[in-house]
Amino acid sequence: MISSDIIKQKALEYGADLCGIGDVRLYEGSPPQRDPRFIQPKAAAVIGVALRVPRGIYRGILEGTQHYTYTSLGVKALSEEVVGAFLLKMARVIENEGYEACIQRSAPGLRIKDDMDTNPEVTATRRLIHTEPVGPGKPAPEVILDETQSAVICGLGTPGYRGNVLTPEFGPFQRFAFIVTNAPLAPDPVITESLCDQCGACADACPGKAICGSERTLVVGECAFPYGSWDTWQCSVYYRGAHRSNPFMPADFLRDHPEREAILSGEKRFSREEALAIYDRLKFLPNTHYGYVPCLCGKACDTACYAHLERKGLIRKKFAMGFISEPATGGRP
Repeated sequence: MISSDIIKQKALEYGADLCGIGDVRLYEGSPPQRDPRFIQPKAAAVIGVALRVPRGIYRGILEGTQHYTYTSLGVKALSEEVVGAFLLKMARVIENEGYEACIQRSAPGLRIKDDMDTNPEVTATRRLIHTEPVGPGKPAPEVILDETQSAVICGLGTPGYRGNVLTPEFGPFQRFAFIVTNAPLAPDPVITESLCDQCGACADACPGKAICGSERTLVVGECAFPYGSWDTWQCSVYYRGAHRSNPFMPADFLRDHPEREAILSGEKRFSREEALAIYDRLKFLPNTHYGYVPCLCGKACDTACYAHLERKGLIRKKFAMGFISEPATGGRP
């Protein structure tokens, strides 16, 4: 007999760090293109898992001595390799018991229409495909789960100031994946107390001033969580290293650009067109095999957030040494 305990046991055995079961009824009122019941009409539960990004991956960034590992292993390997193998193993466990496993992972180059919550990292422009519903009462494909909403519904964490998910175990340092299933699994409770205290440390740390702060509210059952957003085109430019703190920046970078100083200081506000126009000048390191752009802002938002949570004693996973949130010392004057 399949059960929530068996699912969690197998998830941890196969490499997940956290596993929670979400009540599919908590998606009531969601936009159709975010509702898992349009993927599996008989869905009874959503299984959510988190795979940690090792804290040590950020060490080289904090020291200013190694940046590429975060993108190649903390993002690409987890999202494109580890998660895929994990989900296929979990699908076998569920389907061997006679239930369906609709496995869900991030799709960096694919977004539903008007989704502006992820920066255009893998492709220069979001692939906002034109599709039509295939039948009455159905949304147009693709139906893609809202990761923040789903992680909260599965009891894994709560939204942060910039709209990402914070877990009590790892703060912002994890990647998520989900399984929509018709298996009758007992759900976990939603975490009702937000881990985020709206301190704004992530916004203060962003070299491109891309984080807009709390502007929205996520309602899950009887819980309401304030959460924010960020200017994704602005983020995409500074993620690629347009700020002077980028240690790979040559001395003559943008020397001919009329807004050079504003760009290097993070004061320039980039439109979509301006961001796309400057991408070719932001190739300081080669892209990874899957096209991910190396993170040269150092994920300053996440490291500042983690350091704040650790200082407050809100990170359950303890380490022999404290997490250092000092900025890297490299870069150009």
